[in-house]
Amino acid sequence: MLAPSLDQFLIRCLVAISLLSNSFKRLLGFAIFVSLIQVATSTAQAQETLTFEAVDGSYTFDYPANFSLAHEFADGTGDVTGVTASTMDNGDVMITFLGPRDPSGEGEGRLNSVVEEFKQSLSGIPAIRLESSTTSTMLGSQAADLKFLYKLNAEHEQVRRYVFTVVNDKLYNFECIYRADKTAEFAPACDLAVSTVAFKSAEDGVASGNEGQATDSSDTDGDAGCTLLELNRRSMLVQDLTSELMLKDQSPATIERVQKAFEAVTDISTRAGATPAEQDCTDVDAIAAELKQ
Repeated sequence: MLAPSLDQFLIRCLVAISLLSNSFKRLLGFAIFVSLIQVATSTAQAQETLTFEAVDGSYTFDYPANFSLAHEFADGTGDVTGVTASTMDNGDVMITFLGPRDPSGEGEGRLNSVVEEFKQSLSGIPAIRLESSTTSTMLGSQAADLKFLYKLNAEHEQVRRYVFTVVNDKLYNFECIYRADKTAEFAPACDLAVSTVAFKSAEDGVASGNEGQATDSSDTDGDAGCTLLELNRRSMLVQDLTSELMLKDQSPATIERVQKAFEAVTDISTRAGATPAEQDCTDVDAIAAELKQ
């Protein structure tokens, strides 16, 4: 026998509640009914997905419908770079697909060389530690799945997860960022993106570009002035820029440059506290501008 649909199930619950003779039981039953609706609604929203498509049409991946498009700049302008669920309550939540790039190393050891170089490049930053390193599959090829913990402050750590693979002699990777205490909520979104990313054709496996678009038309909310959320967004841009630099170049000079930027943003965040001033946002923008040079 087929299971009843969600609508049928809720209707049956309502009928059962209406047959209760005791008014207290009816009230209790109605409260349970409302809870069932909320759970069912939340589950449906969590299961609904959208498809992100690169501007050049070279690749797609799926993401939860409660995410929106992320843009290059903190004010919501510039190219679309990925998807986000960042809010004041969630903290920074980002999923970005990067590539193609020329990997170091040769042959089958190429992926291992990339992973070791990347781990080494972050080892000199005290606030970042490697939590796990496993193997998986992405784009039909073997992938390396690295999970780092980045200490945001005394209360929170941030997960920075990188999934690397080499396809057609080119390096690609996902970067997933979310707060460690929100892992149960946002890790599945990263898993979804990694498991569904696909090239539109064989030639796209060597196409360039990491910007994208999607059918989601949600506006990116930009708060006026330097609020805490706005400062966090701009700091996130600096983190993204440092990640890109380290992926491209692991020289001592680049490591020193990234570490200085990281320390400067940390100092600004400490100075700003919960009530940042306009100067705090301006100073973070200056760090981002220097990293772009």
